[in-house]
Amino acid sequence: MSFPYERYRTLLDSFLLYYPRGYEQQARHLLLKLNQAAEELGRLLKLPLPELEIILVASPDWEKVPHDEDLGKAQTRLPYFTNATEPPSLVIPTQLDPIIGEPTAEKLTFLLYHELAYAFLEQDPRPWPEDYPLWADEWQLQFAALWLSHRLDGQHDVVNRDLHELYGEIFLAEEDGKTPVTIRSFSWDEETSAEDYLCFDLLLERFAVDLLKRAGPEVLPRFLREYRKEQRALLSDEVTTMLGAAIGPGGVVWLESLPYF
Repeated sequence: MSFPYERYRTLLDSFLLYYPRGYEQQARHLLLKLNQAAEELGRLLKLPLPELEIILVASPDWEKVPHDEDLGKAQTRLPYFTNATEPPSLVIPTQLDPIIGEPTAEKLTFLLYHELAYAFLEQDPRPWPEDYPLWADEWQLQFAALWLSHRLDGQHDVVNRDLHELYGEIFLAEEDGKTPVTIRSFSWDEETSAEDYLCFDLLLERFAVDLLKRAGPEVLPRFLREYRKEQRALLSDEVTTMLGAAIGPGGVVWLESLPYF
């Protein structure tokens, strides 16, 4: 079942955006935010604008959205990046999934920034490591999204405040000084629930806030200079050492001191 592009209207700026009838105002706002974020990300990462189309999807058409075959259909209505189209697309639902709690405009742009960062890093010509722990890639996206939310939207601390309150127990350290699940211990498989992955994202968001305060946005390109030249498998401890070096003196010790890390 193909996506009904012919029933959608378009806007063109730095990106081509498809949107359903009645959503022009939201489409223009999203395109403005994406243009601003792309300019900031390009400057920080020293990368050109990725070739990308945007699809703002009406709820009745969500079952027809393009998606990568190995990931299956999008189970939750959240923005995502896909290589299933040519050029790649950033797919955005007009109504966000209830799993994100209160559907604020700030949350939506935060989610968009996350996927835009993915698009930038996908078209980075430097090699990916052959194999790597899940958190090694995911912290980069969450960090970039958090930085953009602070820089462009006047956000302070975390964006998903209601969810951090709702799932506050995930940040409570146990006797060993660590939280029940840490960023480095989390793993994903077909049995992982959307709620479990959400908790992992919340841990990463808290980490992004703390890391931004500690090292500033430049820690990301410093990390990538080392991370994106390795064509072998990387262990979690090796990535920790890389990130600690990007943070600066005492970086590894600081990382190890974080209860959720």
